Amino acid sequence: MFQTFDRAKLPILWKDVGESVWSYAELMVNSIWFYADCKLTDGVDTVTSTYLLSMSSQISDLINHPEITIRSIYIVSPPYINGTDYWNMSPLSKISAGKIRYEDCEGEIEIYELENGEKLYSSCEINYEQIENIKILYIVK
Repeated sequence: MFQTFDRAKLPILWKDVGESVWSYAELMVNSIWFYADCKLTDGVDTVTSTYLLSMSSQISDLINHPEITIRSIYIVSPPYINGTDYWNMSPLSKISAGKIRYEDCEGEIEIYELENGEKLYSSCEINYEQIENIKILYIVK
């Protein structure tokens, strides 16, 4: 979902093998993404780091990493998801998933609960009362 360009690559020497540093990246698709504010501890030092995640499933990678503590996660939502004319960045408190049926089709939908209690959905044109089998995926502490 994030695209980088060679012209944006920075020649920084202190990066590790396999890492690159970029001055900017392009968001290829106008869809939801996540901003994770984390604390990394290696037993000696503690530093803060920010991760830009294109899928909610990547949150589990952070949760399961023994050296990472999530301080906060924000959902960055486009206008067609948040119902405004602008992109919004909102503190996230919970992500759930459920199933929705439409005629002969069945699909997955994610439900994003914000700290203020508002809910956003991964699809914008559905009947939300028809969501079934809702399961909590992540609770942000």
